[in-house]
Amino acid sequence: MLDNSIDIGREARYGVTRKKHITITLDGHNQIARWAADQGLNFSSAIESLALIGMGTEEAVTLPALTSSLLERIVHRQFNRFAHLLSQATIAAESANWKADYLLLQLIRREAKADPTRFVQNMAVSTDPQDPVASRIRKMRDEIAAAAQMAAIQLHTKRIQDLPVLTETFNEEGTDE
Repeated sequence: MLDNSIDIGREARYGVTRKKHITITLDGHNQIARWAADQGLNFSSAIESLALIGMGTEEAVTLPALTSSLLERIVHRQFNRFAHLLSQATIAAESANWKADYLLLQLIRREAKADPTRFVQNMAVSTDPQDPVASRIRKMRDEIAAAAQMAAIQLHTKRIQDLPVLTETFNEEGTDE
């Protein structure tokens, strides 16, 4: 079974790689590039695979192709998951902003209608800690904000749990189920 954990380091996944500069003919380069494209590999993986095949190593072709395919799918799925979460957060934030604006405008409208000459003074909340009414209002605001945050966290935790888990989407051979 493949270990596709994202917690292990690059060296543990691929082994130590070394940069080499080689010189090959244009024809050789083109043949390797075509073979790499046919196999779905990058050029370096293709050169390594072909070299290992030439030395008689049977799994030379399968390991780079499997690794390349697996990594591509992991990156693709994690990107889509992240984009989905960002979209949810953006929609939720905009919705909450619109609702808060709407409620605030309704409250201002109601107060303006009830006392048109003094509604601005009536709407003001003092920051004086000695003002008991203003202190109760600020405390209520803090409690509502804490409850709203807790509800949002619980909702998003449920949504995250409902997303497909990456490690459950691969069978033992590392291919899609």
